[in-house]
Amino acid sequence: MPISMAVKTLDYTPTAPPYPSLWMGGYAGSPRGNQGQVDRRLRAQCVVFDDGAGVKVLLRVDVVSIPAYVHQAIRSQVLSLVGNNTANFMMIASHTHSGPMIGTTRPEPYIMMGLTPADINAIEGTTTVFVNQLVQLVQQTVALGRTPVTLWYKTGTTTIGYNRAEAGTVLSTVSALLARKSSDNSPFAVLFGYACHPVSRGNDRVFCSDYPGAATDTITSALGVPALFFQGTAGDQEPNDPHQPSQVTTLGAQLGNKVVNMVNTTGWTAVTGPFSTGFTEVKLPLMVDLGDPAAVIQTRDKYSARLDTYPPDDTAYRHAAVMVQQLQGVGVPRWMNMPIQRWHMGGLTVLALGHEVLSRYEVALKAAFAGNLWVMAYANECEGYVAGNDTLKAGETKHFGYEAGWTDDNTMSGPGTWTSFYAYACPLAYSAAGAVAGTTEKTLLDAATALLNS
Repeated sequence: MPISMAVKTLDYTPTAPPYPSLWMGGYAGSPRGNQGQVDRRLRAQCVVFDDGAGVKVLLRVDVVSIPAYVHQAIRSQVLSLVGNNTANFMMIASHTHSGPMIGTTRPEPYIMMGLTPADINAIEGTTTVFVNQLVQLVQQTVALGRTPVTLWYKTGTTTIGYNRAEAGTVLSTVSALLARKSSDNSPFAVLFGYACHPVSRGNDRVFCSDYPGAATDTITSALGVPALFFQGTAGDQEPNDPHQPSQVTTLGAQLGNKVVNMVNTTGWTAVTGPFSTGFTEVKLPLMVDLGDPAAVIQTRDKYSARLDTYPPDDTAYRHAAVMVQQLQGVGVPRWMNMPIQRWHMGGLTVLALGHEVLSRYEVALKAAFAGNLWVMAYANECEGYVAGNDTLKAGETKHFGYEAGWTDDNTMSGPGTWTSFYAYACPLAYSAAGAVAGTTEKTLLDAATALLNS
């Protein structure tokens, strides 16, 4: 079935005004805010596919994370543009750590940086501007005239990072979807993906799209067409050292030139319509059943004791204070909601997983699926890390327990781990017996596999 496309790019790099807040996300600890310095501009990009059976919209944005309520605010306003079929709208965050903080829930800005209520209100104001800009971008792209294209898929390999959680898996796949104009076969747009944390710049106060932005610039400069980056299962994938501004260009050029080389060589697989889309959500279990009143009391008592262990200016103290307050009411999450989305096309399937998924899931899903599978992560919403059973079980013995979410007690969030910054009371569920029923890994893989096979 013939396919047509439209692509539009928005430079949304925040300035004050109209953005009330220039607080940045990505690194916990002391307050971190932009003072007007920009290295590489932050982009939001939208692509519309029309396969003759309705519009499908893919939105990507240079931001560290998108909380659930922000995701829903955007999705609810664009749903009518995709035939009121939620599976026809997909949103991916690049996860650059040099962008604005969006949303005030996960990560939690008071816990993460000790921000004041006024600061947090300003972040809400910035979130409103951000949501409105992305909704308008989708509306404008859908309204554009569309260009008939043919689609082609190819993978290559390059290595710009390593596995920081010591799990052994280093992802090196470069995925690319090339759109060529039907009229003359010239390139129209390139969608490309890789899995690695965009932290090559390091921790400073400069807005930057990090290596994905540098790779995008390299491709667009060489080919003269829009290039759009989509992040993969990068939860345990760290860019090569040193983490400094020049590394952004070095790694971005390496990735971008790989994509350019792929475009200029043969070996592409034709991708055809119509698209078959699917969307599901699953509740990833926590290590403690916080629906059990006795477990809630026990957990609250543990956090009360933690308040006597850390000074008030420590993130662990702030997290404990929030947990005590939430465990006294109904504010603490009892699971992690995981959105999973799938687009089947002739010759290619795209699977989009929410949150900061680790490489274990890409490896397992590709092994279980026959055909070309492009696994994206940080999709639709991002509210924490999702590790595999082995990493969860290892706790602080792997990368200080950061991705596992616990250190010395697996029924509490570990100080300085992701679960504390994202305001969870305990880590995700695992089993010493492996990825059995009731574990995070089995719950997620079963749901994703079922969606892939539907």
